[in-house]
This record gives sequence, structure tokens and C-alpha cells, in this order.
Amino acid sequence: MEQPGAEKTILVVDDEEAVVEFVTALLEDMGFRVLRAYEGRSALEIAQAQHPDLILSDIMMPIMDGIELYHRLRQDPQTADIPVILMTAGRTPALRNNVRLLAKPFDLEDLVTAIHCLLRAA
Repeated sequence: MEQPGAEKTILVVDDEEAVVEFVTALLEDMGFRVLRAYEGRSALEIAQAQHPDLILSDIMMPIMDGIELYHRLRQDPQTADIPVILMTAGRTPALRNNVRLLAKPFDLEDLVTAIHCLLRAA
């Protein structure tokens, strides 16, 4: 039986290494290939080079935050169609266009549901 994440790649972006490692372990156990970034600028470069199937990013990060990352992804025709899940412990901004917001701390079931919904819709 094929795993839910078979052959799908997710880019996980967070400035907290523990969050990246925890989410990476969860996603790899589900069969996803996981790319990692610890701030928005390197995440943008990875997204442009690797074109992941989905990006899971924190909003509050140094260098380039998740909102700027989201807008830059949408401005580039190469990355404009990549679904994005933005995680935040703060206020949730008004965004649209293939994005889902997830409050931190998040429930694992909510995360998994959001991932599957966006991947199915893509």
C-alpha cells in the first residue's frame, strides 16, 4: 500500500530548529520527502530550485518573514502555484491564493489535514 506522502516533497521553513526537526520527522514518517530552511530567503531559493509540492512556513522569522516569502513566491511564475501553509503564534494576516493559516502551537491532526487538503487541491 502506498503511503500518503509518496513522491511528494514538502519544504519546511522555521527559524526554530526544533520545530523544523519535529515536523520533518513527522512528515518523513508519512512518506514525504522533506526539504528544510531556517529563514525565508533560503526558502525562496530552495523553492525556485527544487519546486516542492507544498511549503510549510512560520510567519515570524529573521531576514525574510513568511509573509514576504509568500508574496515573493506568488510573484514568480515558477513558484506561484505552490500551495503554502503559514504557521503563526500571532495575528493571522488576510491572505488568499492557495494558502492556509495554521495557529501555533498546532494540533498534529490539523497539520496533516491541511497538508492533504492542499495537496489534493493542487
